[in-house]
Amino acid sequence: MNATMLELYHWEPNGFYLKPLIALEEKGATFTSRWFDPTTFEQTVDGFPSSVESRLTLEREGPLLVADGEVISSTFFMLEYIAESVPGPALMPEAAYDRYRARAWGQFLGLSLGATTSALGCARHLAPELARQDAAALRGKIERIEPLERRSAWLAVVDGTYDEAALTALRQRLSLPIGRLESALAKGPWLAGSAYSIADIDAYALVDPLRDLAPEVVDDERTPHLKDWLGRIAARPAVRAARARSRSGQPEQAFVPGVESARWG
Repeated sequence: MNATMLELYHWEPNGFYLKPLIALEEKGATFTSRWFDPTTFEQTVDGFPSSVESRLTLEREGPLLVADGEVISSTFFMLEYIAESVPGPALMPEAAYDRYRARAWGQFLGLSLGATTSALGCARHLAPELARQDAAALRGKIERIEPLERRSAWLAVVDGTYDEAALTALRQRLSLPIGRLESALAKGPWLAGSAYSIADIDAYALVDPLRDLAPEVVDDERTPHLKDWLGRIAARPAVRAARARSRSGQPEQAFVPGVESARWG
């Protein structure tokens, strides 16, 4: 049987873009890296891979995995596909209940952290970058983006919607998901069973940026088990290899408004 030809369309290894990179590196997979810059709207030009699902996914500007010409979107689904179809170390929990837990964590954290981490990162890093661009030209590019929800997410950053009051409210919303993660990791080293899995990869990509964006929520005193977990994952060779694919040297500053907060919570 011929091996599946994999292409990953991705940006800097941070947030949603980091997830499939880690999984592919963990598998030792051969894949073609298709690096693009979503801040210059390369993902909206003709010829960029798309499908009905990728146009509907709430991660909008996120990565795309192309397997033998078929487009796979939504990063948790990508993790499942990589875990189940790519040869290499197991990344899907073996027991049925642990597989359920992995998917439950993916759903919960996508809803509770997806939009929040993205918004905090955009306010800190993307908004100042966009402010340095020609305002009329930038707005012209954004006004051509479809659908409306996707366009509105970019305009929210450009128009300064994330003021200090909004950012304070976003940080306050972190207490529930971070608290649940800390409690789970106090009971065991990994999120879905006794072994490292896609649940940990998925959560790590969403939580790790919060060390900088919300240090009052993720710290040694309040979340010791979470901090230990973050350190153990960061030290994995596959994670270091994924991070090394950065072109900017500052992947922790790479954010785009790809998650729709109205529907993600």
